[in-house]
Amino acid sequence: MTHVTEDDLDDLEFDTLRTGDHISAARRLSELAESVSGGVSRANVLLRAGEQWQHAGDHGKAAELYRRAMDDGGETYGDPRAYLADALFELGRADEARTLVEQIRADRPRDPEVYRTVAEVLYAQGDATGAHEWATSGADVILALRDRVVGTGIGGGPDEPPAPEADTLTPGPDDVAIAEDSLEALLRLRYRARIDLGRSEDDYDALLDDLLKNDA
Repeated sequence: MTHVTEDDLDDLEFDTLRTGDHISAARRLSELAESVSGGVSRANVLLRAGEQWQHAGDHGKAAELYRRAMDDGGETYGDPRAYLADALFELGRADEARTLVEQIRADRPRDPEVYRTVAEVLYAQGDATGAHEWATSGADVILALRDRVVGTGIGGGPDEPPAPEADTLTPGPDDVAIAEDSLEALLRLRYRARIDLGRSEDDYDALLDDLLKNDA
């Protein structure tokens, strides 16, 4: 058995960014998944291996690894179904991919990164409407958390889907801080989708402007 930590996986992926050898990284991660012990879950390593196969352009192998991560049932970052949907879209299996997206929607995820991943997948497929919807919902999850903790959420606009029920959330300051890291990315993607859809600026876009000013 091999003890693997998140730092080990991050280091491997950082080296891959430098070398561009995604196939070797995917194979190494697949091997680690068979012997991993402690530190990280087998499902997490399988999910990372799938991502490397996708970066290498082998969407079939990526889909296989994502399915194995799902079947394993261990803890992962995000939702393996979102990554599998991405691979299926690339394989021309759009109906299966959209079925997975609807399954994720039905589960009403609490993790903003799940919304960001799905929004990015849909945007890459030319579905600006779907990307806009998912990015808005993800932002609403974060704003609902923020509003419960510090009372500064803005809520959904009149043409937006309703925010998830606040009474299902049990946030603390750390939860909000982590979620806030996703907010700018979600709002940026949402803004790009709005431009594509020919929509005018709204309160979410104004919030993005404020975030960018604060970052400057």
